[in-house]
Amino acid sequence: MTTPIISLQNLSKCYGDHRVLPGINLDIEEGEVVAVIGPSGSGKSTLLRCLNYIEHPTSGVIRVGQTRIEVGRDDSVRRVRELRRNLGMVFQSFNLFPHMTVLRNISLPQVRVLGVSEKEAEQVARKLLERVGLSDKAAQYPAKCSGGQQQRIAIARALALGPKVMLFDEPTSALDPELGLEVLSVMRELAEGGMTMLVVTHEMRFAESVSDRVVIMADGEIIEQGKSADIIRAPQSERGRRFLKAVNDR
Repeated sequence: MTTPIISLQNLSKCYGDHRVLPGINLDIEEGEVVAVIGPSGSGKSTLLRCLNYIEHPTSGVIRVGQTRIEVGRDDSVRRVRELRRNLGMVFQSFNLFPHMTVLRNISLPQVRVLGVSEKEAEQVARKLLERVGLSDKAAQYPAKCSGGQQQRIAIARALALGPKVMLFDEPTSALDPELGLEVLSVMRELAEGGMTMLVVTHEMRFAESVSDRVVIMADGEIIEQGKSADIIRAPQSERGRRFLKAVNDR
């Protein structure tokens, strides 16, 4: 048995008396693509944000690669920084710096986080822009790029830090279908290249055809998981069937 690259044990998140995540247990293997689906308010985005410590979890254990954190005991600034070094995050909104060129948006984090030279960072940034099909946008500012282009830039920026795992939080939800396809195409290429990915998505076709496993969440809990096609086509739980019927009937 291989050791999972991500392991979550009883991960919980509470806001006062409201338990958003009662206690999530989830393992992800290296190179695996896992799609997380479910109704709005089911805790999908909170799960990603707690994994990356953007939201401080209430309790539980998080391990990514060799970095293990027991919430409330050894989640020092240094340990959280170690954890985040393994994770690349792509949000619904692109979160690019509007006053910086596309090239600078990708090169600056490398200089600040990895400590590489400006020249080396720019070389990596140009290669990544070529990889996402935007080598001609290096000198542009984000406002001059379409939404799909900005999201691909955000993916390149996350990849520039060399993460072991990529986290995607509804990366196409703010885009029209045509622009969303541009982003999904890049994500498909990452998956085919062996990148470990945890993707919160409403794109059922992507979940079925690209991910290795689908996880359905509802009310903060994982109610069902399994091989992607099996879950999408024939969910076993009543709540899962109800959710996917609503999606398909839209």
